[in-house]
Amino acid sequence: MNGHAAHTPDRLSFRVLGPLEVDGPDERPLDLCGGKPATVLTLLLLHRNAWVSTEQLVDAVWAGRDVPASAQNNLKTYVWQLRRSLPEERIESRPGAYRVHVLPGELDADVAAALCDEARELLSRRDAAEAVNVVQRALVLWRGAPYDGLTADATSAVDRLTELHRALREDLADAQLLLDRPAEAIAVLRALTEEEPLRELAWARLMAAYRQVGRRHDALAAYQRARTALVRDLGIEPGAELTALHQQILSEESPAVLPTPVPPVSSNLPPRVRTFVGRGPELRALRGATGVVTIDGMPGIGKTAFALEVAAASGFEIQQYVDVQRPTSLPATTGLVILDNVEHADQVRHLLPNDPAALVLVLSRRRLSDLDRTAAMTLDVLAPDEAAKLTDLEQILSCCGGHPGAIRQLVERLRNRQPWTVARMAARLEDQSARCQALGEVLARFDAAYEALPGPVQRLYRQIGMTPRFDLRQAARLTGTSPSDAELMVDQLMDRNLVTEPAPGRFELHPIVRDHAGQLLVIAGPKAELVA
Repeated sequence: MNGHAAHTPDRLSFRVLGPLEVDGPDERPLDLCGGKPATVLTLLLLHRNAWVSTEQLVDAVWAGRDVPASAQNNLKTYVWQLRRSLPEERIESRPGAYRVHVLPGELDADVAAALCDEARELLSRRDAAEAVNVVQRALVLWRGAPYDGLTADATSAVDRLTELHRALREDLADAQLLLDRPAEAIAVLRALTEEEPLRELAWARLMAAYRQVGRRHDALAAYQRARTALVRDLGIEPGAELTALHQQILSEESPAVLPTPVPPVSSNLPPRVRTFVGRGPELRALRGATGVVTIDGMPGIGKTAFALEVAAASGFEIQQYVDVQRPTSLPATTGLVILDNVEHADQVRHLLPNDPAALVLVLSRRRLSDLDRTAAMTLDVLAPDEAAKLTDLEQILSCCGGHPGAIRQLVERLRNRQPWTVARMAARLEDQSARCQALGEVLARFDAAYEALPGPVQRLYRQIGMTPRFDLRQAARLTGTSPSDAELMVDQLMDRNLVTEPAPGRFELHPIVRDHAGQLLVIAGPKAELVA
């Protein structure tokens, strides 16, 4: 196949801002066979419309591994497979090289760059509302690491696209500030500075945002955090822009009377958890926050305990706790509100206060995507060093995988026991049946999430309890469905925080979730697992 097609090819959609995906003219995904053929196409897309030598392609396909003698013939096979998947004559060849023909606007990386330019133009005209829409259209294109699967070949392109992603988020914050949405802008900028603590431009924007809403002390504290990171990691002082902004804020007149922090004068919050540990970044992210914040996570992960810590540091005079499973109403005066045990957005819309200065923490075991919110947060398991603060017993730490509720339950069961009894019980944790019995109270919290699932999804959940790591092909085999139908089922499990996706297309079950699913598998019996 030499030369260009005689007519204008049907438009495709090539996506490289994450694992490679290609949609056909009908917007349906094409099967690219994955693996080595996908690596070939990814490298061709990196050098779209330019010739790529077979040597480059071989180096990319067998990166870091011994190249077989059949590599050139294998490469021809991979290209043949891709040509079968792609319509028209998109992949061209000449002796010793290949190239892929990509039309303008077909590659998501190019689309993102064009949207960034459009957003900058809109910001220059102070059309902030449309700039937010454009930036959000660009940001949604990212699904993971750009040019996933390539190594050294893609370094400069990955760096450029990573910088583009950061710049888009900074532009989003600028637009939000122009729209008088400081809480949203500050949330974006705090996340940026935590991810890139050496990025002075993000620190300057964050300080300016705090200054705009009168939070002078937070602006000065941001400068100190920036300076600490720069001196510690690079051995340099902040640059001229950051230093000048710091001096301006210092020189501004302070209020004649500083407000004195006032403890809550009205609160029905339950007691804080005495053994609360960790969650430092999450607590910092909500310092000074207002608006509606959704907090989700698997059962027993500590959502309520975390919300109580946020409340303790918030300074709100009115603090109200509401379990939405029980009929209730809110006081006329609002401050901080915790809405717990939320299953869907309709349960809480009528409870949201019409007060932009209030902070509402909406706690749910599932991800709530249909609320008008200023921020969303998913609580993960504790880091190993944080979990170790709850117990030094290795068997407990190993079987609980950082799940704070499970750790606390097992620690409580072992409290005040004789050393030899502790050793015997710890050894029993190696047996799944005995472990499930010991974790009965924690595992029971997962029942409601499981029972809310449709029957086919329940069956998949039980079956993957025996397969802690799986992909969509495996899920499809277990359910007797297509990968696309299996993906919809996996999405439902992810929405309820029963499954995680540590890498694109790769899914995992937490050890506690695996125990719960395995227990259900035993109860259901083999007949229940037969696929109709």
